[in-house]
Amino acid sequence: AVRDPGERFTEDSLRILRGIRFASRFRLEIEAETEKAMGELAPLMENLARERVFEELCKLLVLVSAEDLIRFSPILCQVIPELRPTLNFDQHSCHHAYDLFTHIAHVTAAVPGELVLRWAALLHDCGKPARFSIDFRGDGHFYGHAYESARRAEEALTRLRCDKETCARVTRLIALH
Repeated sequence: AVRDPGERFTEDSLRILRGIRFASRFRLEIEAETEKAMGELAPLMENLARERVFEELCKLLVLVSAEDLIRFSPILCQVIPELRPTLNFDQHSCHHAYDLFTHIAHVTAAVPGELVLRWAALLHDCGKPARFSIDFRGDGHFYGHAYESARRAEEALTRLRCDKETCARVTRLIALH
């Protein structure tokens, strides 16, 4: 940030997401005070026009790495609160090597950089925590999570003012898991 990062992000909190995008795109290291201010002032993004947030997220999603998603997960969860329950969520499954958000981050980064695929990957398991159950052996299950994830993804994308065609394509992919 130029001079005081707190002032810059207070002037326009969308700069927080832009900072993540620039760091991701150009593999930049964010200065410690700037990154600290990004996290502390992320709640200011709630006052932004949802269309602006969605546009910036779209630019970010097509190029972001799993490491970036993990590093900036608290900030992303500020604008996509449907992802918050996935942070550090233990899936209790031998089929999953990561906590739920880390799994989501790796899936998102692994799909081609096409916007619909990236949104579908980012939101594909956001309904898992609500559908979590554990059996007598201690194994986690998520019955019906694809439909729950599609429902939550539709809520998130609608709130972010995503266009109807993109929203329908994303939620269809998620429902089909």
